[in-house]
Amino acid sequence: MRITNASMVRSHLYDTQNNLTNMSKINQQISTGKVINTVSDDPHKAIKIMNINNEIKYTEKYNYNIDETVGWMNTTDGALDNVGNLLGEIKETILKVGNGTYSQNEMKSLNEDMNEKIKQLADTLNSTHGGKYLFGGSSVDDAPITVIENPDGTVKLEFSKDKNGQTIPNTDDLKADISSGINIDYNISVGEILNIKDGNGNTVNLLDEINNLSTLMNDIANGDEQTAAKAKETLLNDTKGKIDTLFDHVVNERTSLGVRVSTAEKIKELNDEDILNIQDVLSKTQDTDVVEKFIELKSAEMIYQASIQVGAKLIQPTILDYIR
Repeated sequence: MRITNASMVRSHLYDTQNNLTNMSKINQQISTGKVINTVSDDPHKAIKIMNINNEIKYTEKYNYNIDETVGWMNTTDGALDNVGNLLGEIKETILKVGNGTYSQNEMKSLNEDMNEKIKQLADTLNSTHGGKYLFGGSSVDDAPITVIENPDGTVKLEFSKDKNGQTIPNTDDLKADISSGINIDYNISVGEILNIKDGNGNTVNLLDEINNLSTLMNDIANGDEQTAAKAKETLLNDTKGKIDTLFDHVVNERTSLGVRVSTAEKIKELNDEDILNIQDVLSKTQDTDVVEKFIELKSAEMIYQASIQVGAKLIQPTILDYIR
């Protein structure tokens, strides 16, 4: 095979360019701290790195969901704590009614106090978190409870309705993904709080009992002797028991909520451990061994310099170099 000077020069220039490219690649790996900077560097490793980064991103998203849901549940727990305190105060007021030493004026004062507590209860059930109503089920943009103040001085609470007359609050669950294949129900609706099962499995709407409080108290404070006596008997023998039942139910809901918070926080701990492990794998796959690459860079520089020197000897002068 005939080898010409021109073919030798072309081959030399090609090899020199490869040496320069290799030196540039190693320099980039040192500068970026990454072994793989483009897919063409190593397609198999590049795909692996992309998959690892996606896994980290998804796990971080799960942790974001956990932070959001735990914040929601903690706000809900605080609201339920207020509900429990109000129910305790309502029960104290009921017990005061049973004290025969209270005068009629004092009974009127207790009636007004009861109405205020019922309004406070409504405000608490309309609590928000981040501008969203906590107890509206999936209807988070509308207050679930409406307060109606009647001309006779009684106060009534109702489930809110939309423009079509449909009840707004529902018992739908709000769910969030907190890990791969795991989601959590993080809300409690006003329906779950006020609609409970009795011993026979029948649903009892305790919102009616709360409304009865205002009616009974008004009858006791402003009604005739017979009406007041009958209202007092109902309040002490029946309604007080329903308020106790509601209080116990709120405590149970708080316990359930606490379990969910604990579960979410434990899963976040596991997610954090997963992220650390995944990042360790990513580091071993992607990070540059600076000492090793620095040695490779020096070797590549020597090879490139040697190729330059060889080229100087390879490209011989021709007669044209001597023409003046």
